[in-house]
Amino acid sequence: MTEVVESPLAYAADGQGYVGLLLKPGGGTSSAAVALLPDWRGQSALARDHARHLVALGCMVVIVDLYGDGFNPDSPDQVGPMVQRLIAHRDRGVAALASCVEALRQQAGARTPVFCLGYSAGGMVALDYGRSGADVAGIIVCSALLKTAEPGKPTRIEAPVLALQGTQDVVSPMEMIAAVIREMDAAGNDFRFELYGQTHHAFDNPEAGSDPGARLVYSAQSALWAQRAIAGFLAEHGRV
Repeated sequence: MTEVVESPLAYAADGQGYVGLLLKPGGGTSSAAVALLPDWRGQSALARDHARHLVALGCMVVIVDLYGDGFNPDSPDQVGPMVQRLIAHRDRGVAALASCVEALRQQAGARTPVFCLGYSAGGMVALDYGRSGADVAGIIVCSALLKTAEPGKPTRIEAPVLALQGTQDVVSPMEMIAAVIREMDAAGNDFRFELYGQTHHAFDNPEAGSDPGARLVYSAQSALWAQRAIAGFLAEHGRV
């Protein structure tokens, strides 16, 4: 089992302080670095599980601070206001992620390829960061809160993009998936979508349960497919 070393990673943007969680292989170098943007719960047990899997692949990972000051919600009652703030101030999320990526580069070294991997609301931020002209090796979104670009904002993404979505996702339904695909095609982006049938939002989260009538539903099979797709993308575009 790969030894994982954890430490805080501080950064700032627009006068706001942020505290990410840095995870890296103990006693070894990293073949790639990943800024992992979690779902609404922030640096949760699930986010740490995702990060540790990436560390086992040889990556250095920072779990991004979505909200500032190292705040991590611990109640579903907090999700609405926190996510709505992210949606209402998308530029702030982009600025914060840009600062986090620079802090990660300082840890990983200039030659280490850097990726962004966003889940749910974190996926929205990751795509917006790509649209801002981000210089990264790739952008991955998984069960993302998909949004097209804000009016007047760029749609071109220089980095290759991988999107992993469920066909039964009511948070990002097929109509939104189609709209994002149209936008990316028109912009000439290098992208691919993998769609998982009978799969809902939060399919990567075992705590979501298995009730097919729920808003959030776990799928072990789709989670495994996504895990393999992420590893393949990192290997294709990095040194993993």
